[in-house]
Amino acid sequence: MPFRWFLFLLFSCCCALPTGAQTFQAIPGPLLVQEVALNQANECYLFFENTGGDSIQLRWKRLDASFSPEWTVDLCDFGLCYVGIPASGTMSPSSATEQPYLKLIVQPGATPGAAWFWFRVWETDNPAAFEDVYFSLYSPGLTNLNNIDPGEEIRVFPNPVSTQVNLENNTGRATEARIFDALGHLVWEGRLPHMQRTQLDCSNWSAGPHFLKTNNKTYTILRTP
Repeated sequence: MPFRWFLFLLFSCCCALPTGAQTFQAIPGPLLVQEVALNQANECYLFFENTGGDSIQLRWKRLDASFSPEWTVDLCDFGLCYVGIPASGTMSPSSATEQPYLKLIVQPGATPGAAWFWFRVWETDNPAAFEDVYFSLYSPGLTNLNNIDPGEEIRVFPNPVSTQVNLENNTGRATEARIFDALGHLVWEGRLPHMQRTQLDCSNWSAGPHFLKTNNKTYTILRTP
């Protein structure tokens, strides 16, 4: 084979390899914290900036959600609006100058409370380069750090959290507990004494959701940077 043809084939193969580079990013960041007004529809946007320069098409899937059953929450993306929040979706293609988005339309009615939602977003032909994004929402009179349900066996607060999280055991006995990150790595295990509060330093945990498992139940803890 002539050497010039060998170079041509080598160049073609190298150019065909996927780069894996991410071509978008959430702006201004992956976490939206927003107060939602009672008795009205609230629009909550997370935008994505095209950093690659070419047109892109984004896909998304819902990984987790926590909100009052009294709230009505619908989702729109860059292309479609849905009733409720489906498991996944594909946005319309967007040019280099457009900003695709995820939008929640939240109607809490007269019910105060707090909620959070976790989505994973990636370019259609590059699923390995994804970004996890979060909505942390709360109604007037609360803060997003006070999502506490007195009826829970284990109270987790504040949630979301950045440095220290409290675990309060309201069951009738001490219980063993373990906390895992989103990749399944164990980050803490211990015993929660009956009717006592245990405070954990989570400043070295990775950003994103963590899962407290105890008494055959799972509680989600969202750590923010």
